[in-house]
Amino acid sequence: MLEQSGDFDEVRCAFLKEEPFIDHCLDGLDDEQVIVVPDFLAEGYFTRQVIPAKLAVHPAWKNCRCAPPVGTHPLMAELIGEAAFDLLGGWLAQETSLLVVGHGSGKNACSKQTLLHHLNTLRGSGKWAQVVDVWLEEPPRVEDWMQVVANRQVIVVPYFLNDGQHGGWDIPADLGIGRDVNSHGLTHQLDSHALRLAPALGTSPRFADAIAELARIWSGGR
Repeated sequence: MLEQSGDFDEVRCAFLKEEPFIDHCLDGLDDEQVIVVPDFLAEGYFTRQVIPAKLAVHPAWKNCRCAPPVGTHPLMAELIGEAAFDLLGGWLAQETSLLVVGHGSGKNACSKQTLLHHLNTLRGSGKWAQVVDVWLEEPPRVEDWMQVVANRQVIVVPYFLNDGQHGGWDIPADLGIGRDVNSHGLTHQLDSHALRLAPALGTSPRFADAIAELARIWSGGR
């Protein structure tokens, strides 16, 4: 989407642990203005330490501006709400708990603050009976979700970039959904609860809009 928008002379994608590696993403850009948008959902160890350290050794770093990670954009609260409303069907939001799954971190305590801010925005909308959070690596943990929700009807939105190991395997298993079951978009009867699981937030077709807007803002455009 970013490449098709025409807003930027060039769009590059780089990764920390696979090709194309971040170490070479600035090659050939010594005289260009570069906006770096971390495709992460929160500030934390990687966005504040790892990415700057890897890019700072490159000569083109002097021309770089590093935007906050895409997950800090206010649009994220809207996308969480949209993902949940897409699964309501005949349910009423005022009778449904919205349960958002975050990763959590033992390395950086501020990493969960981004999601908590978005959840406060959703609570302020008054659209849901309840908006609560569970985490993979911090309490309350995903497997304890029944102790957290207050309603029989539950919609779960994973605050993750994709349906990989966590979104595709760990979260469904921790919720109590069998590994061989198609987990997304279906109603799962788990004890006294009816639960519907959305795909990872980063799969939203509007996710690229937040990346593009951050890049425009940090390039001096609006």
